[in-house]
Amino acid sequence: MTGVAEEGTGAETSAGGDSRPARRPLNPLKPEVFKNRPHKRALVEHLRSLIAAADLASKHVAPGVALSASALSKNLSGDRLPHRSTVEAIIQLCGASEEVRALSLRLHTAALGEAHPAFAERLVMADAYEEIILLHDRVQARLEDALGEHRRRQADYDNLLVRHATTNQALTTAEDELRAQRQHHQRETARLNGLLREEQDARQRDRTTFDARLDQARVEHEEQLRARQEEEERLRRALLAQENKIQTVRGLLDDSAAEATALRQERDRLRVETARLREDLVGLQVELAAAEAGQDTHVEDGLLAPALLAVGQVLDRHPVPQENGAAAGRPQAGQGATQLDVGISNPVPTPGEALTKLDPTDSPDGLKRASAVTAALGLLLLLIGLFTHTGGPTSQTRPTTGEAWCLGIGVFLLVTGIILLAARDVTSAPTVDTDDSYHYTCGFPPLM
Repeated sequence: MTGVAEEGTGAETSAGGDSRPARRPLNPLKPEVFKNRPHKRALVEHLRSLIAAADLASKHVAPGVALSASALSKNLSGDRLPHRSTVEAIIQLCGASEEVRALSLRLHTAALGEAHPAFAERLVMADAYEEIILLHDRVQARLEDALGEHRRRQADYDNLLVRHATTNQALTTAEDELRAQRQHHQRETARLNGLLREEQDARQRDRTTFDARLDQARVEHEEQLRARQEEEERLRRALLAQENKIQTVRGLLDDSAAEATALRQERDRLRVETARLREDLVGLQVELAAAEAGQDTHVEDGLLAPALLAVGQVLDRHPVPQENGAAAGRPQAGQGATQLDVGISNPVPTPGEALTKLDPTDSPDGLKRASAVTAALGLLLLLIGLFTHTGGPTSQTRPTTGEAWCLGIGVFLLVTGIILLAARDVTSAPTVDTDDSYHYTCGFPPLM
């Protein structure tokens, strides 16, 4: 039984003739593995709901996440904490949105922080770093849009200036034409007046006809003059309207320039914050590697390697941006982390190697049993050495070689068992922070 949905072979045929294979439900959750692990339970339930909502079968889920059916069943029932790559593969396979992906990664980081309370704050910083990178990309996109809008409005402003120059030239031409018409009218009036004076003597009897022609010419010239004046007034109104529009566009240009300046300042602040968080991540990566290299192989926790791998993936997914050669003289934080990692004698094992190197005492219960057996055996050997000593436990005589061997081995095993029990209690002690006063709209919340 794999614990994932499987397709059946005896599906019933619907009324329309389509057959839908029956699927086996997921294995039920195991409450004992979620004791003091609320974030782990939330992660497992979230992944199960994604698979159920996508209506996927095991032959699609297990190969899609590069796991066997049994391994996938352990991940979805709570026996094993899923790897970050497994969570991302399930998200991609289910076709979830970016918001669902962000929620899933936050739940995974919270569950990982429960397993390693000492690194919970650093893991929060890793999520905050990725959130800052995404926010920086969105602000950069807004800045580019604002700059594009500014360029478009600048082009409109230039076009209006060209149209204003054309209109101004047309007004000048109209004024020149009106001036020429007035001069022509004056010359024509003077000529007609001269003709009138000349004709008064010669053609007294045709005075009425001549007056009519003179009046007609005067009316025509007055109409032309009135039309030119109306055209001049219309052009003046158009010029005034265009000047008002130019003032409006100039105000919009000032507003867009101010918005672009504010966005640049926000981008620079986010870059400084990103650099600080990246330096903290590099320190976290070095501390994780040192912790993994220095820990006892018998009590090794298999979750340090996924945590170190998750931090490395975050650093590799978001390299330090290089802009305009400003960072040419500064070493990148990621390069420094690579140089520090080279000096570590025990490299981070891959997930496959970590699975092949599992020890029965890795679990808290196995470590507790082994520690108790060791302490009991040491106490037994110590008692045997004391009571087999010649003269009893209070005797002052020198013990034999066998008695000394029993006493030494007994003391060593007793002290070792007590130390292992104390280490197991410290490792499995949960750390819960009930102060959940933060509210987030994007990115990852702090781990408990």
